[in-house]
Amino acid sequence: MWSGEECATPGIVRVGKAGDLVASFDFGGRTGRHSYPCVSPVQQIKFQEDFKEQLESVQAELSAYRDRDNNVWLSPDALLPPRATLGPYRPRSDFHIFVSEAYPRSKALVPAWLGQRGWMEFPAHRVVAGEASIAHELVHVLFPNGNRMLAEGLAVYLQYKLFPKIPVYPNFGDRLETVVADFLRTNFKDSPQRALWDMDLDALEKISTPDKLSLRIGRDAVIGAKPGDPDPPPGEVKMIYAVAGSLVEFLLENLIGDDLLTEKNFGTLYKSTPLRPLERDSGDPDRWRACYQADGISYSFTELGLLWKTYMHFILFSQSVAEGKAKIPIPRQYAEIPVVAMLHKKLNDMTGLRSVPAGMRTKAKTPATTGRHPMEHRVSAPRALANRIGEKTPTRTAKTGKSVYVA
Repeated sequence: MWSGEECATPGIVRVGKAGDLVASFDFGGRTGRHSYPCVSPVQQIKFQEDFKEQLESVQAELSAYRDRDNNVWLSPDALLPPRATLGPYRPRSDFHIFVSEAYPRSKALVPAWLGQRGWMEFPAHRVVAGEASIAHELVHVLFPNGNRMLAEGLAVYLQYKLFPKIPVYPNFGDRLETVVADFLRTNFKDSPQRALWDMDLDALEKISTPDKLSLRIGRDAVIGAKPGDPDPPPGEVKMIYAVAGSLVEFLLENLIGDDLLTEKNFGTLYKSTPLRPLERDSGDPDRWRACYQADGISYSFTELGLLWKTYMHFILFSQSVAEGKAKIPIPRQYAEIPVVAMLHKKLNDMTGLRSVPAGMRTKAKTPATTGRHPMEHRVSAPRALANRIGEKTPTRTAKTGKSVYVA
C-alpha cells in the first residue's frame, strides 16, 4: 500500500494500526492569487498526530462491533479498497486531507458519495483551535451509509464516545440530550415536551445521502434544510445532528435495558444501506422490523422512535419533580400507546422518579398476534440510566452555541 519513496514526500504520512495506509495532508491557504500555509508547522504536526491517533481508535471501535451474523462491522484487514500501484492511475495516498480557511465546515461523506472516498476537508480555524471533528469524518470514510440519519448519527455518537473531551460539533463536549433540550426549551418555550413528541422521526429516517437533513416538528415547523434555502440556520442543523447522534446512542448503549437494542441488530441494520456513489437509497422502512426482532417480537422504526422519545422525556423533564416543580405530562395521545406506557412505567419503577404521569385513559391491550407486548420480555435498565436521571441536565454553555457544522 505504501513505499518509502511515497512517505518521504512532504505531507505524506503512514497511518492506520498496521501503518499500511497512506495519508496526504495539504495545508494550503489562499489570499487572492497568493497561497500560503494556513496553519503553522507545529500545528500541522499536531493535526497529523491527532489524525493518526483518532484513526486507530475509530478503526479499533468499528472492528470490535459485530452484527447478527457475528461478523465484524469493519474488517481490520480491509479498512479501504486496495490502492492502485500499477498502471496509468496511481494515487499516492488513501486519505486526502485538506485544511484551509476556504472550508466553512468539515466534509467527507458527500465526497464519498461523489466517488472520492478518502477526500476530507477541515476548516483551518477548527484545526488551530483543536476542535476538528476528525473521528466524525473518519467514520464517514471507513463506514459510510446511504441513509443520512444513520451516517451522521453514528459519526456524532462515535466522535463523542471516543473523544468526549474534544469540543467538536454538534455537542462540543456536552451530552447530546443537552443540545436537544436547549433547542426545544429555547425555540418551543410554551411546550418543549410537546415539540419533542411532535418530531417526525420517520421522515428524518427517509433522507438519503447526500441530501441535507431536515426535521418537521408538528404541522408547520420545519427545521434544517428547506427547499430554496441552501444555508439553513446553523442552530437548527446542530439540533438535527444531535437528535441523530442521540438516537444512535440510544440504540447502541441500550439505556433502557431492552433485549433488542443490541450492537448486533444495529450493525445488521446499518449494513443494509451501504453507500453507493451517485445513488440515493435510504433503505426500505421494513428493514428495521427485520433487524430488530427475536422470539416473535419486533420493532419498527416508528416504535423505536417512540421508545427514544419516552426515554428523552423522562431524562429531560425528570428534574421538574426532583426540584418540586409541577409535573410535565406526556401528551395524552402518545401516553396511550402501549410501548410508551410500558417503558414509562419501567423507568418510574427503576428510578423512583415519577416525573411524567402516563395519562392513560384506558388500559393498554396486549397484541393478539404474540400473546404478550414487546416490552414485557425486557431485562431491567442498567445503572447508567439511573445515573443520568439523577444528574441535573447541564445548561447551555458558550460551546454549545457554536455554529459550524459537519457533513
